[in-house]
Amino acid sequence: MNTNTILVFALFLFAIVVLPNCAEKPSCDKPTYTMAVDSELTLLMREMFLYYEDIKENIVEGSLTEDIKIFTDIHKAVATTPEKTTSPLYQAMATNYTQAVKDLNKTKDSKKDLFNLMVDNCMSCHQQMCPGPMVRIKKLYIK
Repeated sequence: MNTNTILVFALFLFAIVVLPNCAEKPSCDKPTYTMAVDSELTLLMREMFLYYEDIKENIVEGSLTEDIKIFTDIHKAVATTPEKTTSPLYQAMATNYTQAVKDLNKTKDSKKDLFNLMVDNCMSCHQQMCPGPMVRIKKLYIK
């Protein structure tokens, strides 16, 4: 046999034996991804942020005419790690938040300082429990 015949025969064997085995193996499968589902608490805090972002503008302009909403569900919303929100520390911080909003609603004078105190409460909790959103929360402060 000449060299060309041997080469063609080797390629033919390769195509028949090796290639079908490679096709059966899932080695080239695309990775699977799963979407993370946001917790009740995550969704609630996003809603809170957007609400307080709007309220901030009203306080700065002096056009706030109604009581500020207190997100009482903060006490019972389920977190990504549920044991965090059932801890005494988290529950105390949630109570501090609700009290800060009640104090804010009681005053008819400058609400700026009390609004910033409410944001301080949010920051304190996030320093202890979940620091990720702190960069965003800082944007709520009224300068």
